Amino acid sequence: MTKIFTSSQVKAIDKYTIDNEPVESIELMERAAHELFLSIYKEIGIKDRKFVIISGCGNNGGDGLAIARLMYQQAVDVETYFCAFSENISNDCNVNFKRLKDLCPDKIKIISQPDQLIISKNTIIIDCLFGSGLTRPVTGQFAEIIEKVNNSENTVIAIDIPSGLFGEDNSSNTGKIIEADYTFTIQFPPLSSLFAENYKYFGDVYVVPIGLCQEAINETRTDYGIIDDCDIKQIIIKRNRFDHKGIFGHALLIAGSTGKAGAAVLASKACIRSGVGLLTVHVPQKLIDILQIAVPEAMVQVDYGENVFTGIMDVEKYSAIGIGPGLGTNGKTIQALKNLIKKTDLPIVIDADGLNNLAEIKNFKNLLKSGTILTPHPKEFERLFGKFENSYSRINFMQKFSEETGVIIILKGGYTVISLPNKSLYFNKRGNPGMATGGSGDVLTGIISSLLAQSYSPEKAALAGVYIHSKAGDIAAGKYGQTSMIASDIVDCLADAFKF
Repeated sequence: MTKIFTSSQVKAIDKYTIDNEPVESIELMERAAHELFLSIYKEIGIKDRKFVIISGCGNNGGDGLAIARLMYQQAVDVETYFCAFSENISNDCNVNFKRLKDLCPDKIKIISQPDQLIISKNTIIIDCLFGSGLTRPVTGQFAEIIEKVNNSENTVIAIDIPSGLFGEDNSSNTGKIIEADYTFTIQFPPLSSLFAENYKYFGDVYVVPIGLCQEAINETRTDYGIIDDCDIKQIIIKRNRFDHKGIFGHALLIAGSTGKAGAAVLASKACIRSGVGLLTVHVPQKLIDILQIAVPEAMVQVDYGENVFTGIMDVEKYSAIGIGPGLGTNGKTIQALKNLIKKTDLPIVIDADGLNNLAEIKNFKNLLKSGTILTPHPKEFERLFGKFENSYSRINFMQKFSEETGVIIILKGGYTVISLPNKSLYFNKRGNPGMATGGSGDVLTGIISSLLAQSYSPEKAALAGVYIHSKAGDIAAGKYGQTSMIASDIVDCLADAFKF
């Protein structure tokens, strides 16, 4: 897992590294500048390109001045603007200012007014005005610089964080913010880089390790993390030679309504592909033939209702329940869902129309048992919990809700976020925009239902389900392209996604 730290925690890890490596702060800055330069060289390229570096007076400005020196030494066409709008210059920034001025005095321009900044066309701008430690909205002369950069048609690279943006909560940030095409962030991605509304500021993010103290990283506690291959590899249960289908559980999927049989089919196929021993699909009467033909591996249980889910008598023989794909919204279905949640203690994942029906139940929060998994997309989340000012306030709510109720929330999106009862919030950076297609969420429900039935804990089922779903999506995108891939392709790629 990649840990995500707050800006203050990163500052403390920096200090611990300086004190205990030990290393002088100016040498740590030099190391950071060297790694940033190499990353820009690798990801963007420097040959036949012209750069303008705009530096402020703090340590982020010092990084920019050091990068400018390294570029100049490699014969890169680079010009530096030092914004002397404040008399407060950090010690390390001042050292790098003198080093650059001694090396190439004609390549650094000290400006005291924003209109002195001249940006020519076909120049890549490197933003080094403010780092992640910024706590106040940017106004005044620095705001004018930012506005000038944003109004240019140039490619913009931000170092550490787009200047003007805060590392976590930007709900009260009324200042100007750099709109970068690329951000090269130091050691850790800022929490704010994981929020959809901030993509226009960050652009594509590259994380640049600079060798901060691993001991400090390990010992610093955080609620935030990014799941990766290593995490999921440790979760997936290996099969033994003499295992049999009874060991891998019996999942119940309650899905489908007239006109939405496809959702039930997709969820069922995904459930089976994810290793469940047995699967029963509970569907309305009109869907029997479709399910029997489309998913011959599944058993089919018939609802009393002809077109919609109206209830189920006995669920005790099952290991886990998935409900929602293609269920439809109907008064009888709402009551049937309420009755089901009340009477079962089985692990359950609720998705799609299951969530829309749940939102119609007054005080539904009191019905949900610990370990229940909800998998809303943003609109379904809004129907359940209301609107939030921004992503930061929304994940804070998720964190509190999961802690209070024991319910796990999987908020689907560009970076899906999972809130667990222990207050942990995990982000998943795998997946691609091609997965934004009808039926993709039904596939996720099938995967998680399968893992729950196989006796994975709800926490592990949520983490592994999300990651494997997105990994299969990435494999599918590689085969079919993001534009052409469909939900069935994700199911077809699950076998490869389970390989670690």
